Amino acid sequence: MRVDMIKKSSVKEKILLKLKRGNRLTIVQLMEGFHITDIALRRHIHTLEREGLIQSFQEKQTMGRPHHVYQLTDKGGELFPNQYQQFSVDLLKEVEEIQGIDFVYQLLASRTDKSIDEYKKLLEDVPDYNGKIKKLVQIQEDKGYMTELQENADGSYTLKQFNCPISNVAREYKGICGQELNLFEELLEDSSIAATSCIVSGENCCSFLIGEKKK
Repeated sequence: MRVDMIKKSSVKEKILLKLKRGNRLTIVQLMEGFHITDIALRRHIHTLEREGLIQSFQEKQTMGRPHHVYQLTDKGGELFPNQYQQFSVDLLKEVEEIQGIDFVYQLLASRTDKSIDEYKKLLEDVPDYNGKIKKLVQIQEDKGYMTELQENADGSYTLKQFNCPISNVAREYKGICGQELNLFEELLEDSSIAATSCIVSGENCCSFLIGEKKK
C-alpha cells in the first residue's frame, strides 16, 4: 500500500493524510470532513492500527480527563514520498568514511546548486512576485512535500511542508535543512525568509515565514 498523493480516494488514505498533516489527532478531529458514520470510521482506524500504520495513546490534558489521540507510526510515515531512503544514507556514510564529513556537505551543497538552477528555469516565466511564491509552493507539492501556503494579514506568507522526502538524509546530516532555506532565499531574493519549525526536530511540519516583498 502506498498513499496516493493525487486521488486520495480511499477512507484509509484520507486518514493517513490527515494524520500526516495534523500529527496527533483525536477521533473527533479525524471525523471532520468524512461523510460516514462514527462506527465505519473507527473500523478503518482499527484496520490501520492492526496493519501497524497508525498508533493510539492517552494524552494528558491541563484540565479534565486524558483523551485518546492517533498518530502515524514510522511504518505509516514510510508510505509517503521519500526520494532517498536508507540507500542514500548508507552511500553518504561510505563517502564520509573515505573522504570526510566536509566532502559530504560539498556534495549536498552541489545538489542544492543544481536545484536552484532547476527551480529558476521553472520560475523564469512568472514575473509577478506573489505568483512566484505560489509557483514555488506548487513545485514543492509536485515533489511530494505536501505543502500548504497561508497568506498573513501583514502581507507575509507562511509555507508549511508536511512531508520531507529527504528526511532520512536530513536526520543524519542536519545541515541539509539550512540548504533548503538557502534555496528559498536564492529564489525569492526580495524577501526575508526564516525557518520556524522542522520535521527532523520532531515537529509535524517544516515551516517558513516568507516576509513581505522589500520595497
